[in-house]
Amino acid sequence: MRALALLIGLVACSPPDRGPRFQAAGGPPRAGGTLRIAVVDGVSTLDPAIAYDEVSYYVVHPLFDTLVDYAPGSTEVIPRMAERWEISPDGKTFRFWMRPNLRYADGRAIVAADIQYSLERALAMPESPFGSFLVDVVGAKAVTEGTAKHCAGIVVTGDRELTITLAVPNLSFLYVMSMGFTTPQRADHNAAAGVELRRMPLASGPYMLASWEEGQRIVLHRNPYYSDPMRQRIEEVDLRERVPRDTQFLMFESGELDTVEHLGAPDYLAVMSQPAWQPYVHMSPHLSATGSRFNVRVPPFDDRRVRQAFNYAVDKSHISRILNGRAVPSHGILPPGMAGRDEALAPYPHDPARARALLAEAGYAQGLEVEYATTPDDQAEAIATSMQADLAEVGVRVRLTFLTFEATGVALASSKGPPFMYCSWVGDFPDPSNFFDPRFHSRMINDDNSVNASFYANPALDALLDAARGDPDPAARSAMYQRAEDILYDDAPWLWGYHYIEAEVTQPYVQNYRPHPLWIRDYTDAWLDLGPDGRPVPR
Repeated sequence: MRALALLIGLVACSPPDRGPRFQAAGGPPRAGGTLRIAVVDGVSTLDPAIAYDEVSYYVVHPLFDTLVDYAPGSTEVIPRMAERWEISPDGKTFRFWMRPNLRYADGRAIVAADIQYSLERALAMPESPFGSFLVDVVGAKAVTEGTAKHCAGIVVTGDRELTITLAVPNLSFLYVMSMGFTTPQRADHNAAAGVELRRMPLASGPYMLASWEEGQRIVLHRNPYYSDPMRQRIEEVDLRERVPRDTQFLMFESGELDTVEHLGAPDYLAVMSQPAWQPYVHMSPHLSATGSRFNVRVPPFDDRRVRQAFNYAVDKSHISRILNGRAVPSHGILPPGMAGRDEALAPYPHDPARARALLAEAGYAQGLEVEYATTPDDQAEAIATSMQADLAEVGVRVRLTFLTFEATGVALASSKGPPFMYCSWVGDFPDPSNFFDPRFHSRMINDDNSVNASFYANPALDALLDAARGDPDPAARSAMYQRAEDILYDDAPWLWGYHYIEAEVTQPYVQNYRPHPLWIRDYTDAWLDLGPDGRPVPR
């Protein structure tokens, strides 16, 4: 009887079989099939001059090609619409030659003047967050301020040649030309679309928009005029919006979705307990940083001692446990491995006594009450609740407010938004300038549409970042960025959080896929190994 009881106990403790229900058919690479994916939040816009959030980029990237791109799964710059380019020895002139016979999804030719229009449009639009990336282009200021129609530093020579001249060297400018806002656009299409442009993209990439039930589903279909069939072997991409994490995983297990990411803790543990899933689990460190912004213009966060106190009060090991170890605690905004990151700089230690002392110095010996805004997501809510408990230990009473993903973006960009709220940054390109400059350079401050969400301005930091951006000496440049890290560590415009390690799981028939360090969910090189009937093959 004892042996039987022991056996029953072992069976009860063993995880149930929740391995894959489907398998790859085993055929050669081929075209066809619909890739079904889902996201927790909603897509805000398909206008490449506006779209600047991770979820929108999942759609924008396959819709729009740029002059340069990155190799699959890599940060290596490769040609895309440009067949070649030259950079002058002084790092100020970038000359591009475009491939012949490039076409939009409506069949019309793509020409260099369309890229010129896109760049000047970003400069001229107050609502675009991208004009600041072109600040070094000769004549950019005149277009931004509305005193010139065309930018003197952007010159078109024929249909396939474009030259961009900078006033100062910018070693990251080639990376800028991979960003979605630089995709060619036609002025006549945009004028005809008007305010509906956010829903009427003229695709230049491997896919075009088939339909969008806003807030529910976006369907992309192959662009029939695209020049590289190897980047569009999947026939359709069907993206479901606003699907909760736990629902996504249930849909994935039942075969209604082909891939799932941002796994909640129970689902992540379930997958990791099943050996059969392991070949299809993709772990990828994001080029990103997640934390909480302080609006440094608004009391009590206009006092550095308060900001430092909050950093000392929060125990980052709690966050790591909530995320099942899928997080690296941060001391600043640069992710691990990024040039210029000071690997010897440790995150703020959990020191409640130090936090209380700093709050007392700042005049809050009796504590204070603040609001914290975050997204209505299970992980975000768990982290916010953990922070709330940590801050309560040092006398800070935190009221939690939950905003939709879209509302969070609007609130972060406004000087009138909650002064203490969830904030993150996903790199646009693999250079430290892209982390420091957007979030902490004073030129990125705009009361109504600010990328610098902390409204943080420090002339010494600005000067350091401006010098580092164009310095050709890698060692000197790295040293300047390390000094920038030290400044921001002390000034604490963020409550420094963590760098996320994503876990994405794909069905066994999703082939040739790996998450991209920048584009993240990029399926343009993938294909589906389905059965003869075009459906997944059961195991």
